Amino acid sequence: MAVLNGACGADALLAEVERREAELARLDAEFRTARVTARSHDRTVAVTVDVRGHVVEVDLAPASARAHPPERLGPLIVELAERAADSLHEHYARRAELARTPA
Repeated sequence: MAVLNGACGADALLAEVERREAELARLDAEFRTARVTARSHDRTVAVTVDVRGHVVEVDLAPASARAHPPERLGPLIVELAERAADSLHEHYARRAELARTPA
């Protein structure tokens, strides 16, 4: 009987390892493709960052030139990039915290 229980325990352990590996692969794919966009209050400027906080897209609506003078546009883009990166960081920090919490 002990051999059967041991075999069942090993099968359960192997199944758990495989489940966790699959989950890690899914999270890795999600993490590599994650993007967040922050927009100005008037929605004329949008900045998208990747998981490393690198700017991957800046979208300027035609009205952005009138809404934001040149001396303000650069700092606004930086502010939006930081806001997007912070949002992504907070998202993954919350997910990591949930993963550490016992079920």
